[in-house]
Amino acid sequence: MWTRLISASLLALPLLAGTPAPVQAAPQILGIVASNGLPTPLHCADGYCSAYLASFCLQEARYAPNKGSEYRLVPGGRLTLIASLGDGRTLRLPAEDLLTIRTRSGFTSLWLSLPEARLKALGATAAAVEVGPKTTVLPLAYAGDPHPQSADEIATAAGPLRRIAADTFDRPGEVADTARLIELVINRLPDRSQPSSVTIASLWGEVAASARQSGIAAASIQATAGVIAECEGSAGTGFAGGVCLEMRQAELMTNLNRRFWDQAAGGS
Repeated sequence: MWTRLISASLLALPLLAGTPAPVQAAPQILGIVASNGLPTPLHCADGYCSAYLASFCLQEARYAPNKGSEYRLVPGGRLTLIASLGDGRTLRLPAEDLLTIRTRSGFTSLWLSLPEARLKALGATAAAVEVGPKTTVLPLAYAGDPHPQSADEIATAAGPLRRIAADTFDRPGEVADTARLIELVINRLPDRSQPSSVTIASLWGEVAASARQSGIAAASIQATAGVIAECEGSAGTGFAGGVCLEMRQAELMTNLNRRFWDQAAGGS
């Protein structure tokens, strides 16, 4: 099974990345899957609070980003920090100036982070990030880029292409919902540097309850439960279970990206 998952994930990337450009050139503009009522909790460790989010490629012709490439929000999208305060109140703050956005794995996932001290300054005891529909992120520009993102490229990716992508990634659907729910389980995993007996099945129980309460379709919940069972059976607890989930989510996001490009080609 591990060989199948690794092969599927690695072989899919060149199909979507297109012909590689010089290493210094700007990578793909990415979209982020909308939360649809299920904000992603931030996990705090070593002075930083972060969240793992599912993302996708909006530019087939550019190369996929390297791990750790920094991005910024394109106007028109929305990232909201939801801070739970010690006195029971909840703050909702625009997050684009609070969060650092970096790629986690190619074009299929992102890390969003901020210093834990910023949350403590707000009086927050916990926090989550909510992704609005049609949210797009752009790689940071730098001096000397031989092939920077042009204004037309940005307008096309964040405009008509992102609107087409909303059908695949933002609206309810079994595959998109499964990727969204797997993301929420991954974000509940304990810090990988610490041994843990927490099972992904127990974490899935929390996510499934929230999903049912939020109106996620039963078919999507059942499909995600199947992925959880597969990873639980093959990997079990802690770090190994998280690796399995990340691989399965990358596989789902790659398949969704193919569907999006087919739809975009048909609508062009």
